[in-house]
Amino acid sequence: MIHMEIKMLIKNNEKVYDATSLLEEEVIIENSVLGTCGKMTCSIIRDGIVEFVEGDQIQFFVEGEIFFSGWIMKKSRTSKQIITVIAYDQFFYLVQNKDTYVYYNKKASELIKMIASDYGLEVGNICDTGWQIPQRIEEGETLWDMIETALELTRKETGKEYFFYDDGGKLTLKEKKDMVTNEVLQCDGSIEDYIYVTDISEDTYNGVQLFQAGRLETEKLSYRDERAEEVKKWGRLLYYQRVDHRLTQYDMKVIGDTFLAQKCRVKKTLVLKQVSEEIILRAGESVCVELPELAEISLKGMYVIEKGVYHFFNGGYKADLWIRMEE
Repeated sequence: MIHMEIKMLIKNNEKVYDATSLLEEEVIIENSVLGTCGKMTCSIIRDGIVEFVEGDQIQFFVEGEIFFSGWIMKKSRTSKQIITVIAYDQFFYLVQNKDTYVYYNKKASELIKMIASDYGLEVGNICDTGWQIPQRIEEGETLWDMIETALELTRKETGKEYFFYDDGGKLTLKEKKDMVTNEVLQCDGSIEDYIYVTDISEDTYNGVQLFQAGRLETEKLSYRDERAEEVKKWGRLLYYQRVDHRLTQYDMKVIGDTFLAQKCRVKKTLVLKQVSEEIILRAGESVCVELPELAEISLKGMYVIEKGVYHFFNGGYKADLWIRMEE
């Protein structure tokens, strides 16, 4: 087992404490490109010297490089004076806050910078997304939903996919092609085990119903479509959505076709367990995965890491990586 150098710093009232020696058991860090907050969970022994409260900044370093930066949001203490801390990165504020924005001829990258400036969030490398969104009215949406919509519109127009995340305390936007690694993951020591799940019980639909409405009591079914073959195999799984009364039949057909293209499928989830200690791979990166005997398929190629959960303990490290199975 290699020995990995870690450090935990906490900033309280302009004073910075080194809490590394007070860590109890493991530090767990989660990051994702699925629109969820980066999260760190750790336990700190109360020594009467290191002080921290909710809202204090906390940072975690691995081999001298910052791996997580966020703010303490929750504390719980046991009778043994061990304090369990939960901290979230800047994405917390994008997910929690709702607002209304109206904008014209603005790139997704420009929208991100505008929102970050308005909310006092720190940005790092925000790549230029190029295409200008002609007009958007975002009313009462979360900040993340607005950004996600802008990135999805850009993807549909340009064919380019972007990943947005907090990188060590700075909001970062990179194009998928710029996050390709040279690493190869296979059951030769770099992967200890894997979990492969196929599922139609959650987030799978073979039909869509769109209702146009002013008030609920005047709501009427305006569009319906389903995939007969999948209905026969799985039973009827209809998705219900209320849409603006001004949409045309063409608009609703586009919505329905797009939805069924994404959701009428067997959802597949692959989690790679305990990746080799010699590499640390982050969400958003593309990595070569080789699993020749994976269930009904033989897996070999480049795949995106959508989520990572990292465990640091006694100088060691292990990770679980969620791999995107659908492109």
